Formats: sequence, C-alpha cells, structure tokens
Amino acid sequence: MTTFARRALPVAVAVLLLFALTLSPAGAVPSPTAADTLQFYGGEVRAVAQIGGNIYVGGSFTAVGNGTPSIPRSNLVAIDAASGQLVTGFDPHPDNAVNTLLVSAGGTHLYAGGVFNNVRGCSQCDRLAMLDPATGAAVASFGPRPNAAVLSLAQAGNTLFVGGTFATVSGRRRVRLAAVDATTGTVGGMALHANQAVRDLAVNPAGTTLYLAGAFTSVGGVTRYNFASVDIASRLLTAWNPNIHASGWGVALSPNGATAFMTTADGNESVCNAGHESVIAMSATGSGTPPVLWHNGGAPGCVYTSGDINAVEATASAVYIGGHLNNLCTVRNTSYTTACPGALTVRNHLAALDPATGVPLSWNPGATGVRGVLVTGALAAGLGVGGDFQRTNGVLHSGFALFPGTA
Repeated sequence: MTTFARRALPVAVAVLLLFALTLSPAGAVPSPTAADTLQFYGGEVRAVAQIGGNIYVGGSFTAVGNGTPSIPRSNLVAIDAASGQLVTGFDPHPDNAVNTLLVSAGGTHLYAGGVFNNVRGCSQCDRLAMLDPATGAAVASFGPRPNAAVLSLAQAGNTLFVGGTFATVSGRRRVRLAAVDATTGTVGGMALHANQAVRDLAVNPAGTTLYLAGAFTSVGGVTRYNFASVDIASRLLTAWNPNIHASGWGVALSPNGATAFMTTADGNESVCNAGHESVIAMSATGSGTPPVLWHNGGAPGCVYTSGDINAVEATASAVYIGGHLNNLCTVRNTSYTTACPGALTVRNHLAALDPATGVPLSWNPGATGVRGVLVTGALAAGLGVGGDFQRTNGVLHSGFALFPGTA
C-alpha cells in the first residue's frame, strides 16, 4: 500500500476544530499497550472469543510460544485471560484452518467454523463443529457438514446462521448462507442463496434481523450489492439495501441496533466512486438505501487511499477496525462517493473511530504485517486482535494482541 503524507490544510483544520466542539467525546477505550500473551506462528489468527477465564484463538497457525514457536499447536487454542498463557487442557487440534468462532447462547459451547475436516477425532465435524469449551472435544451429534469453507457464524434464539463459500449443508442445497438448529445441527428452512461468498454475519440486539457482508451481488435472486439483511422470523430478505458497490468484509451493529457499520475492500466497478476500502455507517433499519451517517476510507489510485478494512467491532465507546489500512479522514464525511473533505491521519492496520462521527480517536497502537489485522473482538478481558502482524506498538506480539480494559 502507498502511504500518503498527512495534509495540513488550514480550512480543514478549522472545520475539524469547529466540528469537535459540537460533539460529545467517545467513551473510554482499552489500553494501547498490549498485554503479555501467548504468540502465534506459521500462519494467521482469524478468530477470537471468550468464555469465562479462557480466550479462544483460531486461525491457520501451526505453533505457539513466547518469542519462539516452541509448542506445536495448530489452528485453535485457548489462553488464560489472566496470565495470557496456554490452557493445556483445551486441545481440539482441528486438521485445518479455523476462520470463525462463536460462543453459544448461555456460554455452554464454542462453535468453530473453517475448512477443517476433523476435530479431535470427530470426522463428521467437517468445517463446522460444536466444542466443549473445557476440553475442545466435539459434540459428535452436531454435524451439519457444509461442503466448503465456513467464514462466519451468528446465533439468534436456537438458530445458528452460517455464512461462507459452501453450496450444500447436510447434503441439502444451501448456497453460501444457511440456518441450522443450534443444538442438533439440523438444517433449517431458509434458502436464500447468495451468488458469491458471505464473509460476515451479525444479529441485531433484539434478535430480529440478520445482517450479511460479502462479495455477492444478489441474495435469494434479489439484487443486493455486498450487504443485505434478513428478517429472522420470516427468513425473507428485507427491503434494507445499503447498495455499496465495494466488496464487503465486515458488518457490526451498534449496541442499540440502530446503526450498521460496514467495511469494504476493492470495488465492483470503478476505483474512486463506490466506498472502496472504507468503513461506512448507515441506519440499520428502514427500506431502500439509507443516507450515509459517516464514511471513512478511500480506494486504490485515489489521493485518499485507506487500504482493505477486513474487520469491524462496534461498542458504545468506539468502532474498532482492522486491515491493512493506512490513512483515515480526520473529519466527518457523509458521502462515500467523494474524497475526504479534510486532512488525513495515519493509522497502521488498526484504529478506533468515534461511533457518532467516524473520526479517528487518539488510540493508536498500530500493527505490522502484510494483510495486517483480520479480526477485532470486544472481549470481557479487553479488545482481542488477530492477524498476520508481528508487532503492535513496536513490541513483539506475533499474530495476536490483547489490549486490556473495557472495549
């Protein structure tokens, strides 16, 4: 990625200062200094979750350790939230990458999705498994068996929603999106096929609406560019249509469910006019295309380049984004078809934005890496971040970093 120098335009600075005076400050964010934790080697960290005192970390790694890959553990481990070190009793050893993790309702189980075919001897646990969070043993009776990669999971009631690149689940045609019973794994009646990958899922706090992000241009035969939502009761596509013509990577809801925060990579069409490499905030309800509440990002070849934004997490205090982004806009922008109206500031692969305005907060640990940050998760222990990075804040934190505090 090309990094552009920060532009100090007097008018932009004046606008920024005036705008800042009219806004209430965002809440507290975690420490920008990562805790001393286990490190991950030989691949990427793609998923994080927490149950009780254990933080679960999934990805494509082959070993863990503290400064060297001294412990052979692949694809999914647990670390102690207090000490940051390996929980040896949890050992699912999936035979291939874990892309997503989800804590079940009530916290009794851990769902894992990915491209694995076997979890601790469970051969029917292809690509989607329900695990004992203490030992990592798979529940053998739960076996939906999608026929290709699982990329994201979300739960509402006793329904587990599954997104990915698969075409069948339990042998039934379910193209890239499916609903299964969260206890038994039995395939549900929803048959809204997406024409390309579904990369991320989110359920609103009320449990009434499922949100999708991906590379699709239609869902259930209806045109939807990269983002869509489904009414959970009827299992039908809603009329909500962000119409963002840039490949969707992430979607997160504000704590009250009123706002959808959507992140993108490259676009479907021309370079500089469709919300490429951005995070975009819109109303999460209503029909048609909502107005842009704010937008931050850019596109390749544009003077306001940001970089792919792979991950998003929304809390009351901040919208956390990760990817291989570099430059972000320092003033509110309510258009995703025009350049930043003010100055830019550098955020290397990781940033926290004001939920109301999209303006970057001062929290700035930074991360290295090629793809950079692939997952951000608000955990009880703080903000968990994973990717292919080697350092945050200049300190060695290979693949995973935990920023302590309340996210």
